[in-house]
Amino acid sequence: MNANDFEKIVSGAAQAGWDWFDQFDGDIKEKVKLDQERSEEDRKAIASAWSDFAKTSAGEKAIDALFDATLRRTVYFTSLGVDPLSVAQFGAFREGQNSVAQTIALMIALGRGEKIKGRDTI
Repeated sequence: MNANDFEKIVSGAAQAGWDWFDQFDGDIKEKVKLDQERSEEDRKAIASAWSDFAKTSAGEKAIDALFDATLRRTVYFTSLGVDPLSVAQFGAFREGQNSVAQTIALMIALGRGEKIKGRDTI
C-alpha cells in the first residue's frame, strides 16, 4: 500500500460518513461480529470468576489487601526537595497500580450484576 492509497481511504471515509464502512465484505463483517461476541463472552466469564473469588473468605482477604495497598493507601511525600521527575514517575506508578485494582473491582461488580456507571468501562 502506498501513501496515496491510505489518503484515499481516509478521505473516502471522511466524505461518506459512517455509510462508507458498509462497503466491506459480508465475511469481514461476520468475523468482526463473532469477535465482538466472543470478547463479550470472555468479559462475562472473567467478571464471574472475579466475583466468585471475591465471595470466598480468602478472596475477600486478598481483595482487601490489594485495595489497602493501592486504592485506600494515602500518598504523601516525607522529604522536601523531591525532584519533579521522581514525583511524576511515582504518580504514574501509583496510577498503574490503582488502575489494576479498579479494573478488578469493576469486574467483581459486573460479575455480581451491579449497574456500572458510564465512565467505568473496560
